[in-house]
Amino acid sequence: MTTVSPQSEPEVLTVGRGEAGRLSRRSIFLLVAVCLAMLVALLLWRFWPVPAPLFTLSDVQGVYSGMVRHDGTSEASVIDAHRTSEQDGYILPAACEPLFEATVLNRPPREAPDGVGTFWELDRSAVSLFTYRFPDVASADREYQRLADVLDNCRDVPVAVHARPASRGMLTVTPLILDAGAPPQISYVLTTNDGTKLAIHVLEFANTISWQFRYEPVPGAYSPLTAQRVMDSLTDQLRAVQDLHR
Repeated sequence: MTTVSPQSEPEVLTVGRGEAGRLSRRSIFLLVAVCLAMLVALLLWRFWPVPAPLFTLSDVQGVYSGMVRHDGTSEASVIDAHRTSEQDGYILPAACEPLFEATVLNRPPREAPDGVGTFWELDRSAVSLFTYRFPDVASADREYQRLADVLDNCRDVPVAVHARPASRGMLTVTPLILDAGAPPQISYVLTTNDGTKLAIHVLEFANTISWQFRYEPVPGAYSPLTAQRVMDSLTDQLRAVQDLHR
């Protein structure tokens, strides 16, 4: 009697939700975390504020091309800080002298290599506007803060200018009404007994500081409105040139 052995069943390979083809919870968590990190990095790269570009001398010249009078009565010129002739004289009290260094004494800031300026006359008044360029924003900040600190200590103080134009009077701070987002500014005026005024307005923008110096040998109260409009126009020009490099 012959016995037939039963044939063995063929092995079947199955593919599905087995252990070998399933991602662990840890792997899924790591994958999601990596994707989120990449998304955050992309958003930061896209929307993180980029530092404003520094002004070159050519940039400042471009700013002043829009500040000179188009009737030919004024023009812009480059200021070489290393070749500038300082005005003989001094200020009393000496602690207040920094407020008149760049204007009356024609003494450039120590860290500024160059700048651009212009000058014009209005009736009996004379106005000079000039901007010094600093190597970086930090050095401009230091100079501006130095002037602001001196002004805080010299407000409502009798000051004598022993230089041209020789003046003696009370130094007062000029209140400013600035728009939101306006650059830092200070303004002050030295008024003599006969009403002559030496008015100075200082503005910081990026790695530059600008001075407006007005000599007004006329009696009456000083009105800062015209000076503020000049500085507003200068700010617009500075922003326009800066935006070209963004």
